[in-house]
Amino acid sequence: MDLLSTISGFMNEPIPSFFFEVIVYDRPESFLETLSVTASLAMQMLDPVATAFSDISGLTMSFETEALNEAGWSAPRPSFKQINNEELVLQRYLRPRHIGIGSFSLDPTSQWCQRTMQSAKTWEEKIDVKNIMICIYHPMIQSPIPGGIGPSSFPVAGFLVHEAFPTSWGISDLSSTASDAPIKETIKFKYTEIERLKIF
Repeated sequence: MDLLSTISGFMNEPIPSFFFEVIVYDRPESFLETLSVTASLAMQMLDPVATAFSDISGLTMSFETEALNEAGWSAPRPSFKQINNEELVLQRYLRPRHIGIGSFSLDPTSQWCQRTMQSAKTWEEKIDVKNIMICIYHPMIQSPIPGGIGPSSFPVAGFLVHEAFPTSWGISDLSSTASDAPIKETIKFKYTEIERLKIF
């Protein structure tokens, strides 16, 4: 009974907000692109700093309604109108690798943002859309894979953002008097759909 009580108590505990992971990948349309996506995910696992975001906001699903005057009812009835997609906002601490030199950068997210801004300005290339997966972990739930392979924890919840592309890319205010405040980079995304994933 003690074990059952412990499990029951754990399942009722709130999930902390600090333990999450962001994974950005292309939408595969062929077998070769599937291999490319697999390689990209493997690189992100080997280089977790590439998508080390500190803050996430905008994980909201909602829809608009409109009043429908239906015969036989004296009060308007709500009717479904359209899905609302909020902006997804990701923040991270700015690192030298995010800045790059010329057209060269060690950071794939910065390259994606730079290409998108250039494409929107010149219309010479199409804007690349990617999927963004956000995995939420619990520090008390460890990975079932033995031998230290894969992430150290197992996700308990997640979101999948479909066909996202950056629409805003900027940094926090600079101040000569705030010597110990690190610069934060903020990236805002538009997307076609957000899906809440079922882990269990």
